[in-house]
Amino acid sequence: MIIGYKDLREHRKKVAMVDGAFDPLHHGHIEYFTRARALGVPLLCNIAPDSYTAAKHPPLLPAPQRAVVLDALEAIDFTHVSPVDTETVLRELQPTHYIKGKDWEGKLPPEQVRICAEHGIEIVYLDTVRDSSTQLLKQFQTGRVEGRADVPAFEELVFSQRVVEAEHYDQEYWTSEWRPAGNVYTVEARRSIEGRHPQVIKEVFNPERALDMGCGPGILVYLLDEVGVKADGLDPAPGMREMAPPEVRERISVGDLETADVPSGSYDLVICREVFEHLTVLQVREAVRNMCRISSKFIYVTTRFHPDPKTLLDVTTQFDVDPSHITLLNKDLLRVLFVLEGFRCRQDLENKIDWMGKGRVLVYEKAVPQD
Repeated sequence: MIIGYKDLREHRKKVAMVDGAFDPLHHGHIEYFTRARALGVPLLCNIAPDSYTAAKHPPLLPAPQRAVVLDALEAIDFTHVSPVDTETVLRELQPTHYIKGKDWEGKLPPEQVRICAEHGIEIVYLDTVRDSSTQLLKQFQTGRVEGRADVPAFEELVFSQRVVEAEHYDQEYWTSEWRPAGNVYTVEARRSIEGRHPQVIKEVFNPERALDMGCGPGILVYLLDEVGVKADGLDPAPGMREMAPPEVRERISVGDLETADVPSGSYDLVICREVFEHLTVLQVREAVRNMCRISSKFIYVTTRFHPDPKTLLDVTTQFDVDPSHITLLNKDLLRVLFVLEGFRCRQDLENKIDWMGKGRVLVYEKAVPQD
């Protein structure tokens, strides 16, 4: 529903607010709206006036026409073309949440921050920055199409990568103090870090049997067991069974994620968290294939992604965090690998399971064959 400035007070403290020019609209905006609506509050899209857009480029679509397009999106409940600045809208609307992209963190105008604090408006930053409308328009206007993947460079990288041997992940790796902020793999330390996440897994997937691939010392297997989820673990590193809590030790198997001979379709949830960044690109491909073979329904993955990919095939490392972080893929490339194995993205479940908003979650469901 498109509303005017005089209608804002009627929706005071009843809606969350996203804000921007959205000219041109692109896929990053769609993810931004979807994630914002997943907060569970009706969503109002505040569209910047044409005077704001014109300071960057001539409006591609006049704001009233943009409002019609945006208002047709499923995630948007209300659309407002602002005749005033954002600060004035925040004072008048007093939304429950003021939602911006992660690129705005630390950069919001001080007056907006002050208004939010004064009226109890929660500021939320979502990691959904995928493109810049201004940059896309510049590329269109100059006839330049940037972002063509450098396939030869990708080929060279793939065949130059070296596997991190499983023996690297010994007891010292999991429990030594090199890990930041006490992030060691003991039951109590991980219980504190995981919080209610094992329960969230149960609520979102309701699995009969779960397999944690790349389980390490089996702490998640143990925590899932505490909330009533029957889970097993698989890890390539020798010694993981001995390090696992005694209660789940017999459920931990040693084997490579790419080749583990687990019966097809034997688990309705396959979990793989913070593992792919430790594998080569070729290992990731084979691990995805094996996970999709093993799962009868859901796959839940977290990993570190390339922070600023320019093309689908961009790959980087993260040695400053962990010397074995050898592969940070473009998130879309990893998505493609799951699609090619016959799995569909469940964005709705990604939003639920990523309750901390880290943006590192993928959830896929085995597609039902069409007649």
